[in-house]
Amino acid sequence: GESLSMLTVRPPVRGSPLHKALARDCRGSGADCRGRGRVAAGRSSPGGGRGRGGRGPPPDMPVTFRKRVASSGYGISPVMRLHDGGAATQAARARKAAATKPPGRARAVLDRTSRTGVGPPTCLQAENTLAVAPLGGPLLRTAFAPDGCRLALAGADGSVALLRMPPRRHPSQAAGPPSLNGHRAGLLHSVAWRVTREGPPLVPPGALLGPPMAFHRSHSGKLLLSASADGSACLWDVQQAGAATAPLLHFTHVSRPPPPLRGGASPSGSSKSSPSGGGERDNPPLGGEVRQASFFWLDRFALLATGAALGLYDLKLERGEPEHDARRAAPLRHRYSLAHKWEVDGPQHITCFAAAASFLSPLTIAAGSDRSLRVLDWGAGRELLRIPDAHESKVTSLCLFEGSAYSDAPLSGRELFLTSALDGALRLWDLRDARRGAVRVYRAHTNRVHAMQTAISPCLRYVCCGSEDRKAYLYDLGSEEVVARLTGHTDAVTAVSFNPLHPQLSTASLDGTVRLYSDRDAG
Repeated sequence: GESLSMLTVRPPVRGSPLHKALARDCRGSGADCRGRGRVAAGRSSPGGGRGRGGRGPPPDMPVTFRKRVASSGYGISPVMRLHDGGAATQAARARKAAATKPPGRARAVLDRTSRTGVGPPTCLQAENTLAVAPLGGPLLRTAFAPDGCRLALAGADGSVALLRMPPRRHPSQAAGPPSLNGHRAGLLHSVAWRVTREGPPLVPPGALLGPPMAFHRSHSGKLLLSASADGSACLWDVQQAGAATAPLLHFTHVSRPPPPLRGGASPSGSSKSSPSGGGERDNPPLGGEVRQASFFWLDRFALLATGAALGLYDLKLERGEPEHDARRAAPLRHRYSLAHKWEVDGPQHITCFAAAASFLSPLTIAAGSDRSLRVLDWGAGRELLRIPDAHESKVTSLCLFEGSAYSDAPLSGRELFLTSALDGALRLWDLRDARRGAVRVYRAHTNRVHAMQTAISPCLRYVCCGSEDRKAYLYDLGSEEVVARLTGHTDAVTAVSFNPLHPQLSTASLDGTVRLYSDRDAG
């Protein structure tokens, strides 16, 4: 059969869902998709006038027209510092600053990255344990920011708490971290961070990117995507986290946001493909549960699972402050549009999926309610692989190993993914040889009722999952042996996640508490 790999080496096929979405983005931004160069958006006049990137008659505006006027500088106090010192002076300042820090090993735990030589994170960090439950109720999912500075906690009441790391350095969180309340009362199925950052993207060596495309980039850990059982998904700006924070985007309808009401408020509300249409009849509410939401293709798109369909959404986020106060409201500045809808034949609904966001890969692994696994290729517009009976019960959790910018794990590890089901088994798969079945199976934990979150350590040595016996199980990835049983919770452990920067593990439970573990004792 065809060889499968998450590290794709081919551009999207012309006419495929991904190619159409990217071509539409090129036309909207003014970029030349044929590779002859780029024209910056908004620099050519609507009538083809001559600007910085176009040809034709000069624009109809004064010669001295400027959007910004340079300041004279008279109101700025002069800076009298003439020199910051050479390399020796800066090194001496660094040594002096390090000598003034409090002694102990607690800081040493956070000064190390997740290299392959670190040990298992089994030592409880008591100094980072909160005395109160962050949300006052059960916790279902957790997710570390790509830079490890925040930990997102999804609760059963539809709210998301943002815990700044490490908690001991932020004592103001003792009474409760800031939360995001945009969903109606309903279970939160997933939370996902935007992972792109300033600088070159993480692209597999030798990958063919095809025509030059425009991608959104931002500092890591600023945008968060959540999916809820209330039939909606929300895109958040975590820098403005608070009880009264409104989401940047509220996914409530299939094709695009509904037209805003007066006052700027927004109302709530086996075919392989169906493009988005243009009328209100083609834009019904999502309906049902949004079982998962995730970023895709270096965060250029968002994937939403509703019913038996996967929706590929184009994100249009306006940068900077608006020029007019009338467009200051988020529903008027940001929007989304359905680029493609992939309906999967067979299962009643998609239970979960996994897609790469930190590197370019057109593949998505989707699990159905009929116990099946499917590998969908957005770049070719077809299904590449179907595993009919992946588990004895429906798959409730999928985890794809995406690596970390702070880890030295091999690139081939991105072919691995985990599946967890209510049959009590945790299976590790290699996409290149998935037709032959799972390569490892872990069965020491208990899982018959709740959907348990799973995780692979950035060093690619350990696998962790929750359990209904009030423990978190840490397995050795290669030998399938139990490395540790982490105790301390008073109810089922439903969420686990590894810190991408430091050798640290977080566990969350239905008792509402969060516990953090490291590979060294801070005492």
